[in-house]
Amino acid sequence: MLHLNEWDRFCSRCRRGGVFLSKSMHQNLINQPVLPTLMRLAWPIVVGNAMHLMYNVVDTFWVGRLGPKPLAAVSVSFPLLFIVFSVAAGFSIAGIALVSQYTGAQDRERASLAAGQVLVFCTALAFVLSALGLYFGRDLLRLLGTNPEVMPYAWEYFRIIVGGIPMIFIFFVFAAILEGIGDTITPMKLKVASLLLNIALDPFLIFGWWFFPDLGIAGAAAATVLSRTGATAVGLAILLRGRGRLRLRLRHILPNGPMIGQIVRIGIPGSVALSTVSVTMAVVTSLVAQFGTHALAAWGVGNRVLAIIRMPSMGVARATGVLVGQHLGADQPGQAERTAWLGTGVVFGFMLFLAGIFFLFSAQIMLVFTREPAVIEIGVRLLRIGAFAYAFLGIQQVLGGALEGAGKTIAQSMFNVITLGLLQVPLAYVLAVTLDAGVQGVWWGMLAAKVLGATAISMWFRRGTWQSKVIRKVGVDKRGV
Repeated sequence: MLHLNEWDRFCSRCRRGGVFLSKSMHQNLINQPVLPTLMRLAWPIVVGNAMHLMYNVVDTFWVGRLGPKPLAAVSVSFPLLFIVFSVAAGFSIAGIALVSQYTGAQDRERASLAAGQVLVFCTALAFVLSALGLYFGRDLLRLLGTNPEVMPYAWEYFRIIVGGIPMIFIFFVFAAILEGIGDTITPMKLKVASLLLNIALDPFLIFGWWFFPDLGIAGAAAATVLSRTGATAVGLAILLRGRGRLRLRLRHILPNGPMIGQIVRIGIPGSVALSTVSVTMAVVTSLVAQFGTHALAAWGVGNRVLAIIRMPSMGVARATGVLVGQHLGADQPGQAERTAWLGTGVVFGFMLFLAGIFFLFSAQIMLVFTREPAVIEIGVRLLRIGAFAYAFLGIQQVLGGALEGAGKTIAQSMFNVITLGLLQVPLAYVLAVTLDAGVQGVWWGMLAAKVLGATAISMWFRRGTWQSKVIRKVGVDKRGV
């Protein structure tokens, strides 16, 4: 429950525009009122993440005009791409944890060093993953049970996106670094600009408008890669010029063993946690595919629409991680815990409200993406059940974001594995196949798993064993910086 005085301060700032306008996102955040600071950090992240997912929504919208086979191809490619992107997001968690805690500790030099090391490490990793994706891509798509008639479209889309992985990785890291110091506005602006470019390019490259070639599904992938490359170029320019508390120099990007070790220790569990989401999505996609092309197309559309409802919780979770990191860096564990629970309460209430809207208007939402009656019927059931499941997912996301800001990614990974691997996948299979509930059993399995997962992490979080910072464990030779 929100403290009355804090709620009054929040409302006052709303009236003055303080929550929606940022004078300086680089300031130290630890001495600011929690709720307005959390909202000020969160809303640009919500908008930015919405832009990130809108890439897939826009692609789905235009590719849907090509027919059910290309639409199914995008659906089956998405889980594999999400696995790769999860690795980038996982190591960006290390960037947020280290940069935010060093910022809270008023150590600008090590904050810049952490930023430079995360950037270089993730760039090298991106090229390796891109090469592996291009080499094993077809086999992985077959492993998901991709229909032979869908495979040519899926591979055409997948290989172009995989080729652009390095640019996408770099932008993930860029956004995480600036968010770690409290600047959530700049990444949001670049994501908005990139999405607008993608929207403009999509129909021209897909359908061959004007003098552009008619590339079909390959045009959707090319538009995404080109637009993200532009955003990455601008982001790199910003980092190299210096931004607020961060000033990247050559010494910050030269290999530093202790810092890279810390990045790996935090980043690997973070990547595992997010990759668990991706692997679960891939397994569930394979399960859904057993019920036919219409079910797979509905899953592809519904999954992207439900991803939109996750935006508020993802934004607050990310902002919570930044604030928790800065509070722990400043030796304020009590404020860190208060921030986490405050964010959780706000998200759960808002997500329940959104779930009600989705329940009422699910048919109209599906009609935006497809006119196929069978796809709409399956998709409506998915949206109605899934929206409430994601309200409980919001609890786990925000508390997980707090763990990420604290650098406790092993615990976060553990709860992801429990919720998804040990609960959602088995429940979905038992309900859909063993109990013969059909594809709707997959949706009910998702809801049950999210409720149980939210309960588990909430009970563990109350123990407070996560309330210690990680930056004191990093040994850095100042002569090297």
